[in-house]
Amino acid sequence: MMDTTTRLVEMLGSGKKLDASIISANTDVVAQYGTSEDAWELYRLFVDDPYHYIRGLLLQPIMRCGDAALAQDMYERYVRNQASPEHIPDGVLHVLGYLGYAEATADLVAWVNGQYGAASVDACMGLVHLPCESYREQLAAELEKAVDQSLFNEFLPLLSFKCTQADIVPRLVHWGEQHASVDCNAGIIAGIALFGEAQKDTIQSILWNPLWEAHGTATGSCVWSYLAMQHVGLTFRELIWDLQSCDVSKVGVQALEYRLDVLYEMLELKLGYTARPIRFARSNEESFGQLYSDLFSWSTEHRDDSMMGWMTEQLGYRHRMLDQYHELRKRVEMKMVHEIELRHVRTGN
Repeated sequence: MMDTTTRLVEMLGSGKKLDASIISANTDVVAQYGTSEDAWELYRLFVDDPYHYIRGLLLQPIMRCGDAALAQDMYERYVRNQASPEHIPDGVLHVLGYLGYAEATADLVAWVNGQYGAASVDACMGLVHLPCESYREQLAAELEKAVDQSLFNEFLPLLSFKCTQADIVPRLVHWGEQHASVDCNAGIIAGIALFGEAQKDTIQSILWNPLWEAHGTATGSCVWSYLAMQHVGLTFRELIWDLQSCDVSKVGVQALEYRLDVLYEMLELKLGYTARPIRFARSNEESFGQLYSDLFSWSTEHRDDSMMGWMTEQLGYRHRMLDQYHELRKRVEMKMVHEIELRHVRTGN
């Protein structure tokens, strides 16, 4: 068992006031490096008080490191014979799907569009990971009822790839652009991405389109846009190249500022977001050294033709976004050093 898990056990058993950020920092590490032994130890802590939001933070490493036996125990304890999900702790249905517990599939399907919002979200998140062939028509019918609505179960569109074909993507795009509230479009963005790499251009178009507000932090869309771009194989290098290739005289300064805001938020997530809400989703493998080079390096010593230099030319040296990107540069530098250190620790070179 990891020392980090031991520290979590001690903190949660101390009776002292707990800081969610400190707990999250520790659970993030366990999620990345832990084993099923760590998952079981944290699961015991979760069971002690499953409705407390601090204990809910333990579910991230539990689902990343848990095993089939843990999923079965969780199902028996919280889900079996439940007539409704009203009393199921938040996150449990997601964990069951994430761990591939197929026996829960029928329960999750029954609750994808119920009156308990959190449970419906968790059900959709769980079903993404489970075989749904027997429920395709039922899920497609639920999706059809939601299409072109403004407000709906935000993550129901995640299941599009489970119950429809890729030819639904234009309808999903139209839904997101013309009807869906920006409070609800995260699932549409991620749902399109789950159809795979063929949707790379669609996801890039969504990122650059202000109608989507795909980088919204208040709505949480930024996280799902980041996951979407990774899953379709859209890289930061491609986004940077596309930005620098655009004709600002045609797209306008406002559009350029919007795209730079989007890129900034995606880079923020690259720097700090470690959760994996979808087990099979692809990850961005660009190194921080590569990112630094693409964003900040000069090709010659005579002229700043980096992203920063290009921004200065387009927006002027006093523009607010230059300060944001200068601060970002410092953080990328720190990550680059940490990346080199980790490589040395792992390889000895």
